[in-house]
Amino acid sequence: MSILHAKKSNYCMHYNLQEKLQSVILNVGDIIIDTFSGYTGMLMKRERRIDMLEDDMYFWEIKWMTNVERDDLKPNHARIRLSDVLEEEGLKLSIVVGAMEWHSINGGTFEL
Repeated sequence: MSILHAKKSNYCMHYNLQEKLQSVILNVGDIIIDTFSGYTGMLMKRERRIDMLEDDMYFWEIKWMTNVERDDLKPNHARIRLSDVLEEEGLKLSIVVGAMEWHSINGGTFEL
């Protein structure tokens, strides 16, 4: 593979990732499921914060609930502590790569 072809391929993957991230539109009331811990969360509040380097950043307040249907995870619930606040772009990336399942109140989901 030539260097030019590798750079073009890398550009296409980056553009494709950006496109996928932009397709995830989060809303208050959306449900997310952490696929590793089995916890289910509801997006409660979106907050804008100013960062000197990154400019505007958005954070989501999440209300986490246990997933009682996952018997294989029940012993781990006492040891797992998830953050009640997640940065929006990191949350979107987690959805796109499959670490979080997302179910929008507007009917949107993201599937690989």
